[in-house]
Amino acid sequence: MAGDRFGSGPTVCRMLLGVRLRRLREARGITREAAGYAIRASESKISRMELGRVGFKERDVSDLLDLYGVVDRSDQDDLLEMAREANAPSWWQPYTDVVPGWFHTYLGLEESASLIRTYEVQFVPGLLQTADYARAVFRRGHPDAPEREIEQRVELRMRRQERLRDPGTTSLWAVIDEAALRRPIGGPDVMREQIEHLLRLAELPNVAVQVMPLRFGGHPAEGGAFTILRFPEPEIPDVVYVEALTGAQYLERADEVDDYQKVMERLCVDSTAPSAVREVMGELLRELDPPVATGPAIPLRHAHAHVRAAARGITTAGTRDEGTVLDVADTPFGTRLLVAEVEGDAPAGTANDVKLAFRDLAGHEPLLAGVAERLNTRVTGSGGPEVSVAATLVTIRHWEDQAEIVRCGLPPPLMLRGSRVSVVDVAPAYPPLGRLTPPDAGGSWCEPTTVPYGQGDRLLLHTQGVEEVRDAEGRPYPLAERAARLTQDDPDTALARFAEDLLAYSTGPPARGAVILLVHRDGAPRDDRERRDRAGGRSLWE
Repeated sequence: MAGDRFGSGPTVCRMLLGVRLRRLREARGITREAAGYAIRASESKISRMELGRVGFKERDVSDLLDLYGVVDRSDQDDLLEMAREANAPSWWQPYTDVVPGWFHTYLGLEESASLIRTYEVQFVPGLLQTADYARAVFRRGHPDAPEREIEQRVELRMRRQERLRDPGTTSLWAVIDEAALRRPIGGPDVMREQIEHLLRLAELPNVAVQVMPLRFGGHPAEGGAFTILRFPEPEIPDVVYVEALTGAQYLERADEVDDYQKVMERLCVDSTAPSAVREVMGELLRELDPPVATGPAIPLRHAHAHVRAAARGITTAGTRDEGTVLDVADTPFGTRLLVAEVEGDAPAGTANDVKLAFRDLAGHEPLLAGVAERLNTRVTGSGGPEVSVAATLVTIRHWEDQAEIVRCGLPPPLMLRGSRVSVVDVAPAYPPLGRLTPPDAGGSWCEPTTVPYGQGDRLLLHTQGVEEVRDAEGRPYPLAERAARLTQDDPDTALARFAEDLLAYSTGPPARGAVILLVHRDGAPRDDRERRDRAGGRSLWE
């Protein structure tokens, strides 16, 4: 087939055919204008044909071969077969509804390249991403896209990676900025899987991975990400691909390509050697795995959770029941917490969807209000008109000794300072997620309440299930009174005693289950700001 002789895809076939037609024309001393006249076209069309940027009609190629004096039958047949191959449908045609037109050319170049050298500063390169990481990237970039479209984009990205499994087709040399590896795309679990995936791929004979350390305050690639593609056909020059938000540049001029080649060489010299990448990735994995406090089992109906976010000097412990959500995310913007309760006749898995959405948003959205608003959009778009999610969201910024709180339909938190217990005045209290409506004149949908949160303080978040606990005489559980007495213990012990006390007080299990999240401020080290910067928070924040 033509693809076997001339390249592995129609894009490169067009480029190769264009190069050969240009050489034939120049050898005969024929101008582009004269060539265009011969096929009833303009000079600019001949230019686009020779650059491989348009398809070819066999009749036009045949007429040009006659004009250029190609009389050998086998030469004519080869070039005409190349024209047919250049017009063949691409393998990614089923995905054209989710791929912008300007990216089609890159897909064609990528599938035919023998060597791809790429530098990425924001994300792990697409050819090295896991499905979950890619899914988180697409959800962030296309927050309003339906799930089917997101899955199509992920599927396309995974199919692009299939060439790497055959060492005889394409070699990939990737330089990844350390900031991209520290940016918690999709949350810690997704990043852990992604880094482990990079380690496996780096073992392939046709894949090399380097890391540009953050200690380099400046480097030659400050302009951003780029990719250089080289092809097995010597007639086709290297191409530099530079992507922007709504388009891309394809640079082919020798001087431009040479400039990018020099930058790539400098990056490779300054970056961690491929042989040392395992050590770098190992350190990143260790940072993603802080000590976990398992704590004792708590007999509060079904499920139990204890979480320790030790990297930020915070200890949390919680209990959760089916239909409720409890999650903690250590992000560049601070430690973020979610306590939520699904209301209404929700589809199966709604609580888990809310948790996954929170993990996806918590590490990317600088504003807590933005996290709440995007969660509201997810709930509104996927849960149906009868579903809402009561939630409390918190960001604890240790370097400022502050906590930000957004309350949507749940009871107000309690602040415990020594033996004093006070209700945190979170005003205004917003309706549950799925019921929030944007303002008429734009702007933010909601604003967080900021409260002091210093060393030794404890923040107690809970769901309505706790307030529904009643004793035999119908009296509600005195949460503030018991909190003052019980939370002098360490968090795990205090939480266990809360659970025991709730069960002893109640005449039956809570109607909607119960969540208690106790957050103890241990006192973060004063170099916490340095940790935030090292995690990539400053570039995201500012």
